[in-house]
Order: sequence, then structure tokens, then C-alpha cells
Amino acid sequence: MADNDDEARRKLEKPQCSAEAVVEFVRASFVLPCGGEVDASSAKELNSYDDRNFHVRATSGAQYTLKVHNGVESQNQPLLDAQSAMMRHLTARGVKCPCPVVGVDGHDIARMNLPLRQGARDARRDHAVRVLTWVDGSIADDCRDAHTPAFMRELGAFLGRMVRALESFSHPGAERWHQWDNANALTVRKFMDAVEDPARRAIAEGVLDDFEAKVSPVAGSLRRGATHNDANEQNVIVRLETSGECAGPFRATPVGIIDFGDINVSWRVNDVAITCAYYMLNKRDPVGDAAQCLAGFESEFPLTDVERSIVPTLMAARLVVSCVLGAYSAARDPANKEYLLTTQKPGWEVLGALRAAGDEEILRRFAAARSKQ
Repeated sequence: MADNDDEARRKLEKPQCSAEAVVEFVRASFVLPCGGEVDASSAKELNSYDDRNFHVRATSGAQYTLKVHNGVESQNQPLLDAQSAMMRHLTARGVKCPCPVVGVDGHDIARMNLPLRQGARDARRDHAVRVLTWVDGSIADDCRDAHTPAFMRELGAFLGRMVRALESFSHPGAERWHQWDNANALTVRKFMDAVEDPARRAIAEGVLDDFEAKVSPVAGSLRRGATHNDANEQNVIVRLETSGECAGPFRATPVGIIDFGDINVSWRVNDVAITCAYYMLNKRDPVGDAAQCLAGFESEFPLTDVERSIVPTLMAARLVVSCVLGAYSAARDPANKEYLLTTQKPGWEVLGALRAAGDEEILRRFAAARSKQ
């Protein structure tokens, strides 16, 4: 089991670097496959929980992500290797995702020595740096008007194809204990003091009690394998097309998946439960959207009866973990507070709605959506 201090360490060991310094380092450490070099003036920082990510353009016109890993993951070379291997595995099987660019030394990773935040164990850390190919399209979170029932079903089918492709993938570096693994949801209790509202804490404790009663007893019967573990609305890339059939001006089609920072070996059902959880946020009919996503997923990767029966609890568990760790992280990384608290208000609202509906009603709606395939 990983050190219980890892979550706190990730905040202290978030890379302290400027875009200019990262660009300069990358220019010396990587040869871009499309030629040219990184244009420093194009660097734009992207959202990240614990890492630093920059979108850049090369002088050749090609686009890339420059990723600087946090100090905790930077020390886990097997995990970094597993992330590279998974991206290449999915790409080879038609699932669009970033791919690592090889450095001048023939490796995917270069090491950049950076200072740590005050309070960290050491003064400096060697941080792992990657250059990743860019996946064209829009982030699904930026086009919520296009999240129609048809889109949600297509999203589920895309995810099902990804999980099916991962059936043939294994890597020892993905075998790890991870705080964000739904199988470890109960351990979030040690961070519960970060939730100040007693009503919210009661909701969270109720979900975790349900997890103990409904998920823990069947854990041994759940299929396991390598998982992406974070196909949320900011990690799915969509293609937008004009269409008169949508609530908004565009029709969205899921085309890619990004951010492999949370991969691990766990229950296969987690990938769809996690996606359903995040895509219920800020929706008029959150359970209906989740039902369409699950139906699409099962058209490509059917669940067992036991797996399907615990999806409501797994969805709620992920939202609890996200809300609790978001509050905990925001207190320790106030500069990134807006991003870290993205899930808070809508997350607690959806948790309240799920508790009010109850598993029986949620599963009934799942079955109704599945019957219309």
C-alpha cells in the first residue's frame, strides 16, 4: 500500500516552473517528430490537479502537450512506463489518445530538477517531463449543450471500446495502490475533516456505508484489469459538427481520451461508473444521462449482473472521493482552488439526488435504457 501521505505530498511536490523554463528544457531534451521546435510564445497552461501541463505549437505547425509530473509520480518509473505503454497500446487499436515523443536519449522521459514548495521534505526534486502528441478536438466539458441522450450513448460506446482494448493490456507498473481507485473509496474517510458542512459529511458517510454493505462483499467476483480511471468530462475529446438535431448549435462525437495520470489495475466496471458520475454534473436529468452512457457502454462491453448492480454505488463513491479530496486539496493549493473545487457544488447536488432516488429506481432506469438498444 502506498504511503498514506502521498496525497499531501502531491500538493507539496507540484512542479514549480514557468512555461518558458519548460520550453527551454524541452528544446534541449526532445526532437519533435514533425520537425521544427517549440514556439515559446504559444505556451498556454492547461488545468491539472497535481502536475503542470502546457499546450504548445511547434514552428512546423504541429501541436503538443508538455507535461511535468508531480514529485511523487516522478519517482515511480514503472508507473511512467505503464502510462507510455497504455497510450501506445490504445493508439495501435484505434482508440485515439496522446502518444509520447521520444527524447534525444531514446527515452520517453527527461528529468528536470526543480525547487519544491515550502514544507516539502526536500529542497528540490527531479521531475519527469514528457512531450505528448496533441489530440485534435474540443474538451467535452466545453460543449455541454451537445450532451444529448445520443451523445451520452456514443460516449458509453467509445468507453466500452477502450475498455475492450485494454483487456489485452498489462504492465507491472499499473499494479499500484492509488487513492483515486474506486476500490479504495473507503480510505477517503481520513480526509473527511476537510468537509465542513455536517449535512454533506452525512451524505458522504451514507455513501461509504453503502459501499461497505453492497460493494465490499462482492469485490472478489468483479473482473479486474488495467483501467484509465478518469474518463471525466475534461478528459474526453469530442469532434463538433453543426447540426439542427441538438439542443445547441453543434453535434458532438467522442473521438479521443487524454490524461493517463490515474491509470491502475482495478475493477473494469470502474471506468464506466466514473464516467457516469462526472457526466451527471450540472444536468437536468443526471440519472437519465448515466443510463444512456451505461447502455452505450454495454453495447460494446457487457457487464455481469453483479457489476451492473453496484454501478449506482460506484458512481456515488467516486463523487464522494472527488468532493472530499477536492476540498482537502484546495486547502493546500489555494492558487489552484477554482479547478480543484470544480466538482464541489454540482457533486454534492448529484449525490443528494442519487440518495433521494435510491438504487432500485436508478437500476430500473438503467434497465429501461438498455432495453432500447
